[in-house]
Amino acid sequence: MSQVGRNGVVVKTFQGLMTCSAYRRTWAFPAEVEELLRAETAGLSVLHLFGGQAGWGVRLDSDPATRPQVVGNAFFPPFKCESFDVVLCDPPYKSSNGLYAYCLVPAACLARRRVWWFSTDALAAWYHGLRLLRWWAVMPSSHGPLRYLAEFDRTRHPRSCYPRPGKGARSLPAAIRPYDWRSRIEQPTLL
Repeated sequence: MSQVGRNGVVVKTFQGLMTCSAYRRTWAFPAEVEELLRAETAGLSVLHLFGGQAGWGVRLDSDPATRPQVVGNAFFPPFKCESFDVVLCDPPYKSSNGLYAYCLVPAACLARRRVWWFSTDALAAWYHGLRLLRWWAVMPSSHGPLRYLAEFDRTRHPRSCYPRPGKGARSLPAAIRPYDWRSRIEQPTLL
């Protein structure tokens, strides 16, 4: 569900409806979305979080069966801050507890310029040092849920490179806690 940000930013940045033809659920972008993303990221260094099957850029995925270039965790990626011009987030899940926002923290940390987010959950004008530039409502197929494709400008480094517990919480949400490997290595932001 979209929410209107300050001064109607979400409304002002809407680019329209993108209807995809012949898309099958294959853990890949619909052709129309991939075409737009390739054109927008041409000549830039790109990191795909959750992107083992992406066709360009550095592909990070936790599932070795997808044959990513880097087997790793998208919530705690093994790269230095500002390592890529663009970071693409296409989480493979729908979250009812706001878990989606946690992948935007490392995306904002790793991006020098832009973050693209292909989400089924929500859309807002500002996240963790990211400012909404433009977005599309995407119908991947006649049977799938509506998704949002959003382009964010990285305006600043997030307050923390990695997800932190929410207000009043002592630990990360249970769904993400098993993936927090910071306590098991000395410097998680370095390769």
